[in-house]
Amino acid sequence: LQYIIDTDILSNQYSQVISTAFNNGANSNTANYPDTNLADQLKTVARLIRGGIETKVFMVKLGGFDTHNNQNQSSGDIQGTHSELLNTLSGAIESFMTDLNSDNLADDVLGITFSEFGRKAKENGSLGTDHGEIAPMFVFGNPVNGGVSGTNVDLSEATDDNNFQLETVQFDYRQTLGTLLQNFLGADDTVIDSAFFNFSTDQSFA
Repeated sequence: LQYIIDTDILSNQYSQVISTAFNNGANSNTANYPDTNLADQLKTVARLIRGGIETKVFMVKLGGFDTHNNQNQSSGDIQGTHSELLNTLSGAIESFMTDLNSDNLADDVLGITFSEFGRKAKENGSLGTDHGEIAPMFVFGNPVNGGVSGTNVDLSEATDDNNFQLETVQFDYRQTLGTLLQNFLGADDTVIDSAFFNFSTDQSFA
């Protein structure tokens, strides 16, 4: 019972901190956020940051990438569900960065995309793709050295023998997150090992 009481008290304290930061913050007039759910989430994050909240990590979500069908609208046409999703992602991030750049907040903010699964390299016959073993990650923000890390995937790797999977992982996602936590947030090796250590290969991502 005491645990429930304490949790209730903490929840109210956290709620008040969030409300205060939101009320103290504002969005820049230079940022024209699109009318999408993702843009609304990032708009709120920008306002909380400007309102003085001290949260180190925010997570926002964009669903719909499980495109088993109609990933493209027709054969050979890049338009379709996937294109629309990437446009939604791009528009929301552009407005978010415009907002933060209006008063140099962007120098202290970095974003990364991730998913719990990738896609196969081969179309499944329904103008879509099925679950795959690898996927790209986007890292964005003023602190990022722009460009592509890694090389283009070898599409010949996806064959009938391996169920048309691309299997060569160039960067383990734990490498990416570990690098950002150390080089951007200042985490030490102990923190990285506690969170990401690969016990299967006895490998550290620090």
